Amino acid sequence: MEVQWYPGQMAKAKRLLRENLKLVDAIIEVLDARIPSSSRNPDIRELLAAKPVVAVLTRMDLADKTATNRWQEALRTDYWGVSAVNANTGEGVQKLLQLLTELPRAAKKSNRPVRLLVVGVPNVGKSSLINRLTGRSPAITGDKPGVTKDKQWIRAHERLEILDTPGMLWPKITSTKQAFALAAVGSVKDEILDPIQLGTELIVYLSAHNPASLLERYKLEELSPDAVEVLAQIGKKRGCLVKGGEVDMETAARVFIKDYREGRLGRITLELPGEDG
Repeated sequence: MEVQWYPGQMAKAKRLLRENLKLVDAIIEVLDARIPSSSRNPDIRELLAAKPVVAVLTRMDLADKTATNRWQEALRTDYWGVSAVNANTGEGVQKLLQLLTELPRAAKKSNRPVRLLVVGVPNVGKSSLINRLTGRSPAITGDKPGVTKDKQWIRAHERLEILDTPGMLWPKITSTKQAFALAAVGSVKDEILDPIQLGTELIVYLSAHNPASLLERYKLEELSPDAVEVLAQIGKKRGCLVKGGEVDMETAARVFIKDYREGRLGRITLELPGEDG
């Protein structure tokens, strides 16, 4: 799978990021706990090199606990600090707030709150995290990439101020592993993807790494080596049928992908530290 998607708002977001860096003391880079490596943006890393960066793994409730712990340890070599949160329930947020209040700031500005920039690829949970940190809902949230369009300053704590920015994706994803991972969790617009291709690729991955998730969720007796056949079985189990009892494969794929994204297959991480893809 190859994805090429760099709409005008992405180019604008990169320009805004470059302009706003001088206004902040540090950066929160939001990563999806299911794909911490693939949700890191190389373009962002280059721009942020001069500032302390805290990695925040969001959607920890959808990721494997052991894998998330491993990722936190692995990422500490590249970041000033690392934390994992569930923005829906607030789990991990107090620990993150404590970490953020310890960030350094310019000595001549030591009396003002620490100013933070929040960055991340689209649909990684940035706005939900900001809403949880602030205890209110000033940031627009949505279930698809590209919802946050403009920057906004938000007071998160008496010692913290946050500048939200639109999500950023790099111009061309040449790694099939990254393309698959980003598409699977919804960081790429579904409108530009072939749902059947994505669905079968996800089945291939889960069949190899977590077959029980498929067998248990869809009450299958065994998994065929043919991912298309498995998708058809899932379609039958979920009632994705058209006249004549044929399976609507596109609908089946969309239902299956939605099941994964919403955690109905269990807590599944798609990549681990040290994997070469």
